[in-house]
Amino acid sequence: MNPRYPDQPRAYKNRTIGPKSDQWQSFSTAFEYVEYSKKSFLTRAGELENYLYFIVEGGTSSLFSKEGREVCLDLWFADHFVSSYVAFLTRQPSQIFIQALFSTKTLRIHYDVLQKIYEQDDESNKVGRLFAEGLYIARTQREIRLLSQTAEERYLDLLQRQPELVQQLPVKTIASYLGIHPESLSRIRKQV
Repeated sequence: MNPRYPDQPRAYKNRTIGPKSDQWQSFSTAFEYVEYSKKSFLTRAGELENYLYFIVEGGTSSLFSKEGREVCLDLWFADHFVSSYVAFLTRQPSQIFIQALFSTKTLRIHYDVLQKIYEQDDESNKVGRLFAEGLYIARTQREIRLLSQTAEERYLDLLQRQPELVQQLPVKTIASYLGIHPESLSRIRKQV
């Protein structure tokens, strides 16, 4: 692990599931520090997903290809885990791409290493389960926003959560994430 970032996943754990676990050492020493340049891929569709990533700095988009165009499923920024999680769990080829939106610094843990940690004791399993539940909650909240909010409300919500990063993203990426056409997003931006 990169010595500059030893405590970021632990701080995330403490915020999301509490500081109760004594088993953090197994996790913290298992992460590998990796940097990705802008537009490089952490995961490619058709490949096995071997890693669970923790974003230290930067951000990623989860994409899939539909009829020759890329559709943005999600945006992930610093202080979050990201993975083609279905592929990671099922050990099947990924259906999605994960691409760095900017220069992105990550800590990653390999599937096999994580499984060994889980086998060590029940507490490690609990930490992993709670992280997985956090990913599920984030996914469900995203789906609810897509189904219950207007495009403008979704844009304002994203702007509130990540204002400085949203300003750096191409209109095409934000529009795809919001489920609208770039022209519609341009109109919304002019109105707010």
